Amino acid sequence: MKIGSDNSIYGLFVPQTRKAPPNADQKMDVVPQPRQNTPEMKSPGQLISDFHDRLTKQQLDWADANKDGSVTKDEYLDGQARLAQANGRPYDPAQAEKHWATLDPTGKGSLDKDELDEGLRQLLPVSAGHLSADYAERLRIWRS
Repeated sequence: MKIGSDNSIYGLFVPQTRKAPPNADQKMDVVPQPRQNTPEMKSPGQLISDFHDRLTKQQLDWADANKDGSVTKDEYLDGQARLAQANGRPYDPAQAEKHWATLDPTGKGSLDKDELDEGLRQLLPVSAGHLSADYAERLRIWRS
């Protein structure tokens, strides 16, 4: 048996270039496969709406102590106090009252899911794609 570079341990260490046969030689057609599990692209408006929906659900779950589907002023204020304690920050009742006034502009005293969502959208306006000029200026000053 003749030992050469093609049948010795030498072949394990030295890469050999191999040329694949062209598709025409094999008579094979290459058919592109459709991509599987491609996530749906959402518009900025849809992403913002999804954010507010999650925020409303979390706020309702957190604050609605009796789980009746609505949040009263007392439940909201108690939830804000518990949230401040959980985050290790001081509770500001005046700020919580101000937020409640924004959430409940009619003074009804309780909010259902839709009213809470509308109030949170006013309390926390979110936009996509740009910073407001005022916020951008504050960032520039802060970096200086």
